[in-house]
Amino acid sequence: MNIDADLTELPVDASFTTVDTHTEGEPTRILLDGVDRSTLDGESVRAKRDSFAEQYDWVRELLMREPRGHDDMFGAVLVEPRDGDADIGAFFMDSEGYLDMCGHGTIGIVTALVELGHLPAESTIRVETPAGTIETWPQYAEGGVEAVTIQNVESFVYETVTVPVSFLKSPLPVDVVYAGNYFALVDSDHLGVSVDTSRTDDLVDWGLEIRDAVNDALDIEHPFSGEPGRVSITEIYDASGDIDRSIVVFGDGQVDRSPCGTGTCAKMTLLHDDDALTIDEPYPHESIVGTRFEGQIVDTHERDGVTVTDPKITGSARITGSHTFVRDPRDPITGLRLSPSGE
Repeated sequence: MNIDADLTELPVDASFTTVDTHTEGEPTRILLDGVDRSTLDGESVRAKRDSFAEQYDWVRELLMREPRGHDDMFGAVLVEPRDGDADIGAFFMDSEGYLDMCGHGTIGIVTALVELGHLPAESTIRVETPAGTIETWPQYAEGGVEAVTIQNVESFVYETVTVPVSFLKSPLPVDVVYAGNYFALVDSDHLGVSVDTSRTDDLVDWGLEIRDAVNDALDIEHPFSGEPGRVSITEIYDASGDIDRSIVVFGDGQVDRSPCGTGTCAKMTLLHDDDALTIDEPYPHESIVGTRFEGQIVDTHERDGVTVTDPKITGSARITGSHTFVRDPRDPITGLRLSPSGE
């Protein structure tokens, strides 16, 4: 019996080619083909991301959500960079929307494109993202990419606020840190729990409420660009053990299975601001499932009165599969969710 699938015989009105990776447990579905990129307007990857969101948000829903994805799916779209020094452009998406920067996704993109031959195996690969151009250094072994180090965009502590939350009697102190995305960082000691998978549901609910409370309390404006911003991610960290561990909550309740690249950078920036992490000091950081990134602050400087760090992280990604996803015009379901706010 011949079971080879010939999708050209199906009544398909859209087809998308992806390669999937995981970085320390967190997926990245990388869109290689299926969208006419010439229709994406703008002179930057950020502008092209916004154009994609206007024209092709249904593609995000189709690839990220069930029945082709799941509530915790993560993805990236490749575009031509506008920065002349960049080798590739990419922006990031999940089942709920879009992010400006993603460390684990960048590691997955570089690993997959080099191993598939779409990028040469250079010592330095630059990726233009909506947050800026990121420099990466792949480490090669046995013909493949063993790990990738990325240097993130300039990061800084934005503000410390105290917000009321329904699950505590006293207001909660929260550190807001920018590391390509705006993070709300919370010490698990203030919550009376450790970062453990047995408390995942509680930590997710609290993380979403904390994010909403901080956004209600602050009108964020980037100190250098003047662009308005919002906290998109809550990071609840546990520093009680030998290695810091965190749970990173984003989207509509997604949990990062990796230690979160930008989240690790945010935590290092906060530690440096507290005089608890020096330049070039190694910083191992674990996710809630025990996977690890190795981080380091390579330099700091003052800019317009703000102390800025240059953080980098190292992690590994592996290709998990390649896919051709199709949309059948007879199918009424593009993407669905089972979360309370799902569609």
